[in-house]
Amino acid sequence: MSARSINNPGTIASVGVAFPEDVRTNDWWEHHHPQLVAQHREALLAKVWADHTWPPTGASTYDQCIAPYLEDPFRGTVERRWMGPDDSAQSMELAAAKAAMDAGGFAGADIDLVLVNALRTDSHVIGDGAYLMQKLGMRTPAINFESACSSAVVGFHLASDLIRAGRYRRIMVIACSTYTRDVDPDNSFSWFLGDGAAAVVVEAAPDPEHGLLGAHTIPTLETCGIFYHELALVDGAPRLMIRASRRAGKAIRDNSEAYLRTCVDGALSEAGVRLDDIKFLVVNTPTAWYAQFCAKVLGFEMSQIVDNYPRFANCGPALWANNLHTAVSEGRVAPGDLVLGYSIGSVSTASAVVFRAGEIAVGGR
Repeated sequence: MSARSINNPGTIASVGVAFPEDVRTNDWWEHHHPQLVAQHREALLAKVWADHTWPPTGASTYDQCIAPYLEDPFRGTVERRWMGPDDSAQSMELAAAKAAMDAGGFAGADIDLVLVNALRTDSHVIGDGAYLMQKLGMRTPAINFESACSSAVVGFHLASDLIRAGRYRRIMVIACSTYTRDVDPDNSFSWFLGDGAAAVVVEAAPDPEHGLLGAHTIPTLETCGIFYHELALVDGAPRLMIRASRRAGKAIRDNSEAYLRTCVDGALSEAGVRLDDIKFLVVNTPTAWYAQFCAKVLGFEMSQIVDNYPRFANCGPALWANNLHTAVSEGRVAPGDLVLGYSIGSVSTASAVVFRAGEIAVGGR
């Protein structure tokens, strides 16, 4: 490969998000499933997040952060976006893609590659990529990939490296969650799940000191089997359902700090910067306490982090990009800021990125 084919790293040019209109608050379960709420200590959600030290004095950072939520039946969840009968992964992905493209002023011909992740897709085996290109009227190649809740961060990393290698000029990464169609509302596990989609457009940074400067990804092998999909009969018809083992909470608690530190240390080292150089921290927020946990472990103030969990709950692969969207929208991440991104994905990967933000356009929501 010639020297002139090596481009600058990729930078995020725009972010678009899309969520269902139906917002379910805790009052919905109080009204529709009062017995489930009344017996919450025996329900699955309580058992998943039960194995923690109490009181938190002298306990791990994770135990200290989860402690305030252990007496709350909903474990800190306030609102979640819920798919309606007219919603699908593709409809949310399409809306997020259009929002990102419109915000950045991009036409279909401006995008050279699309990376698509949905947890899970509308059809079995075949991903949503080709269908999205058909609906967008684009002839762009679309590759389906999967790294659970880390997909947006991993997608940004992959897109940046492909752009830097000179393979593509501009890549769109789409991540989507359709959790609620695979869980029954009469199961307390549904209380912390939500739906939504996000898209980021990545293009070459204006110079080598901007865009993605460092990244580090590791496998989360210790979480294998804690969450999974299972084919079950529901009202006489087969349906894929999300399941959680009772060791899920313990596996996440026992490994979260090691995953976070390993990824962050690796990304900082590759970028050649220190933690003190970072202006803002963008993490995914799969639980009510995760933003605080990451901030405490890394020594950030809560003013340096976004926590959208109260409004959106755990919307899986869309979490990280949605938090970035909020940070940019509120002016908390500005051009020139050095940003640390991190996302943990159970039964997949954990990944950290360090990037110097440019002008990021936002759309949707």
